Amino acid sequence: MKPNLNVSARSILFLMPAGSAAPFQVRLGLQTNSEDVKANGDFTITDCNDVTDAVNKTMALIEDLNISIADDFTLVLPMFTAANSEQEAELINTAWIIKEEADKGGWEFSRLIPSPIF
Repeated sequence: MKPNLNVSARSILFLMPAGSAAPFQVRLGLQTNSEDVKANGDFTITDCNDVTDAVNKTMALIEDLNISIADDFTLVLPMFTAANSEQEAELINTAWIIKEEADKGGWEFSRLIPSPIF
């Protein structure tokens, strides 16, 4: 008998280090909620022009794949290292933009990469 995998979207990882310019990539983190088969994975979504474009493209993929969104769905901007104060300010600004998008969607925001998704 084939197990019901019950895949859910867990996070969007924004790959936007300081000094990078659009287009950029994001990764949609996925996880099964099955007792029979435990699996994690991700889809890379390319050519994102800005944070809203990245979220819209990710939501379209989630809809096309017909998967659920986890209750703790999180938008993640990792703790990239900045070379100078200008890049640090850019990262802080980007973090605020992503947090605002998370708030609009009713999702969480983090600077820490979720485990075990990635």
